[in-house]
Amino acid sequence: MDDEKKWYVIQTRPLFEKKVFRQIEDKKIEVFLPEIETIRIWSDRKKRIHKPLFSGYLFVNANPDERIQAITNTVGALRYVMYQKRPAIVTQREIDSIKISLNLAERVNVENTTFQKGDEVMITSGPLSGLKGIVTEARGHYKLLVNIIELSASLSIELFADEISHMKKINEYK
Repeated sequence: MDDEKKWYVIQTRPLFEKKVFRQIEDKKIEVFLPEIETIRIWSDRKKRIHKPLFSGYLFVNANPDERIQAITNTVGALRYVMYQKRPAIVTQREIDSIKISLNLAERVNVENTTFQKGDEVMITSGPLSGLKGIVTEARGHYKLLVNIIELSASLSIELFADEISHMKKINEYK
């Protein structure tokens, strides 16, 4: 059996990421909960808070025994994220990229809205506002290449996800 440590993804109950993080940390197992600082606004005040970058998920660097130990008797830990019927493994390079992105927190925003290749969208802000396009490539969670329909020539531009809105999803039933 392979005793090498690998990064695994644990799904948690909603709003339990920090509690699960502390419990796994108390077990002396390496755990990573990427957080970003954001401003929460109430009717009477503003407050800077740290919230998980990936709501409901955290990462564990563990060998097979530690992987089982990390989730066993951990209140709020639901399951490991699976890929092809095996626990999904995240590479060290991907973890390092997430850590680097945390230094650029003002540019990072994980959206619940996802754009897929083929989605019809409208640009909602910037100098090309009002133009319609088709997503030709999605790059991560915040950059898209959109092919503009109205121009006689094909023009691909990079846009942030918050600069466009869905007109028609390629797979509307999802």
